[in-house]
This record gives sequence, structure tokens and C-alpha cells, in this order.
Amino acid sequence: MILPNTSTEAVLDTERRYEPRIVRTGATREEYLAFENASEDRHEFYNGDIIAMPGNTGYHEELNAEIIAVLLAQLRGRAKVFASNLKTMIPTYNRYVYPDVTIVRGEAEYNDAGKRELLNPTVIIEVLSPSTEQHDLTDKFEYYRSIPSLEEVAFFAQDRIDAILYRKTSQGQWELVEIENGRVELASVQAHISLAEIYPNA
Repeated sequence: MILPNTSTEAVLDTERRYEPRIVRTGATREEYLAFENASEDRHEFYNGDIIAMPGNTGYHEELNAEIIAVLLAQLRGRAKVFASNLKTMIPTYNRYVYPDVTIVRGEAEYNDAGKRELLNPTVIIEVLSPSTEQHDLTDKFEYYRSIPSLEEVAFFAQDRIDAILYRKTSQGQWELVEIENGRVELASVQAHISLAEIYPNA
């Protein structure tokens, strides 16, 4: 999970092998969905571009699994926790993405009968890789903020002990929430994630 005795340059060299790539441009939403549903690999969609999502590193997957385990222990029977194989639809930007972790309070709503296109996430969590961190915290966060049901977005760094939490106010504005005592408080679903629980070296 944390990369001991590893330089930032070495981490980036590793991560570059896992960067997404565009495999088709000019596709319609229907063409993307047909392509994706027939594929064994995951692809995101952004305004005509079909983007191959390569497999994550072991560091990324370990942290992701720790987060899901913590949430399931608290939310089982109260909210639904989904891993990264369920895509979320972002109509405003004509985009489909695969968040690392998604939480839905109440009933999950889908855009399709096969329950592959989630519409109403309450919380989205992303594990930040060194090579994608800037994109996730800027452009991707902007896409997420356009989802009406979304109330909180949390980011956890893969290569260091660090977390960032944003919460939507009652006025519809997004604000940065201070992480106190090493706990990320997900108020929308009444759950928390302790950094000491998910980072072995905390």
C-alpha cells in the first residue's frame, strides 16, 4: 500500500504503466454501452471517447479493499457499498466512470434494466494514484459535483497517509471538510474511516 523507501520518480514510473488510453473516438453513448457490455475489460466514456481503464496496482487495490471493508462493517443493512466494477452515469458531461468506491443511501437507481449504470450515488471515494491525482482532484471532481444525488466525495492518497473530504452544503455549495483526529467523517451515511485502520503504517 504505502511504498516504503521508494522515490516519487520510481512511483511515477510504475504508475505510468497503468495510465488510461483512448481506444476509440466519436462514439455515441449507445455505441459505447454496446462496446462496454461486450468487453471483458473496463472502459470509461467521455463525450465520444472510449477510454481503456488498465488494471490497478496492488498498492491501489489493497487500499481500496481496506476502505470497503471498513465501510461494510458499518453500513451493512443501512446503505449499499459498491466496488469499482459498477459504473456511474454523469449526464451533464455525457460521461460514464468507474469510481473506486460508491455508497448509495436508500435504494440504488439505475439507467438500465441490467443495473450497470448507477444514477444516484450518495458518496464517491477515489484512491489517488501519483500519475492521476491532479486529474482526479480537478476535472474528475468537477464531473462528480454535477451529480444531483451526490453529497460527499473523499480522496485517499495511495503513496502517503493523506485524505481529502468535500461535502455539499444545504445551499448546494461544495466545501472542504477538515480531517480531525485522523478520521474521515461521512456524515451523509453516518460512517467514518479511520486512517489508522486503512493505512498499516499510520
